[in-house]
Amino acid sequence: LMTNSVQMHDSQRSVPRKRRASSRQRREWLDGYMLVAPALILFVMLVVYPMFNTIYLSFFNYGLTDARIRFIGVNNFIELMGDEVFWRALRNNFTILVVSVIVQVGMGLILAALIDRGIRWGKGLARTLNFVPVVMSAVAVAILWQLIYDPTVGLANRFVTLIGLDPPSQGWLGDPRLVIFSILVVACWQYTGYVMIIILAGMQSVSPELYEAAAIDGATEIQKFFSITLPSIRNVNIAVILITMIGAVKVFDLVYILTRGGPANASQVMGTYIYYNAFTVNRAGYASAISVVLLVFALILGFLQLRLSVRPREDA
Repeated sequence: LMTNSVQMHDSQRSVPRKRRASSRQRREWLDGYMLVAPALILFVMLVVYPMFNTIYLSFFNYGLTDARIRFIGVNNFIELMGDEVFWRALRNNFTILVVSVIVQVGMGLILAALIDRGIRWGKGLARTLNFVPVVMSAVAVAILWQLIYDPTVGLANRFVTLIGLDPPSQGWLGDPRLVIFSILVVACWQYTGYVMIIILAGMQSVSPELYEAAAIDGATEIQKFFSITLPSIRNVNIAVILITMIGAVKVFDLVYILTRGGPANASQVMGTYIYYNAFTVNRAGYASAISVVLLVFALILGFLQLRLSVRPREDA
């Protein structure tokens, strides 16, 4: 009897403890939700609502100045399938994506390796000089390169003439065959320093003891780079590749300022074509449909980033 009474007393005491624990846990949850509520509200207002509103409006035929909108179903998407300018813009985005990944990540990797282990003096100056274009505004960069590409006073024509070649007769930004690559030179010049800084930070986190052990075994600097540096910064390389890819899909400012998609839509990209349809020809519904396609590409790249960044942790 005495044992049963003790057990009943202990069970009665445990009930208030559980209640106090659950109430304290609820307060902690409430405090957590209150802390993230402002950011969550802003996220819904600035990201979630515009995204779903764009998807909704892509099924309508309307302009920004129209008083009424007309539901047309998937006609905007059907029209996209036969729109040559849309496919050209998509090809240009793909070209920018491939070249940007190869040049920006490749050059960023080489520059970071040189600064990290290739040079002994002037590392701070080298970092600063390579990063200066990144902090410049897109407008300033575009105007600077418009002057460089200028057919009469530009440095590009003078350099080409100096090495014995003929400059393009229609200009660097006026030739439909060269314009997208001329824009790519500008983009790579501006953003390679950004990639370099991220990769350099990853390289500097590699333990010096690994390099010392490799040096004792007689490894050269190139062998150290491929055997130690590259495997150690795998996650960093994946991150910068996907950041570069997402930037290439979203590119707008440099193309718009340099060419506005010309000549003859030769440099049109998804971003400039959305702007053209929404604000120039007043076809906001069609622009919304193009935005949905762009959103799908961005979501795919974001999903790839999550998958590739999580996998090494699981292996570890």
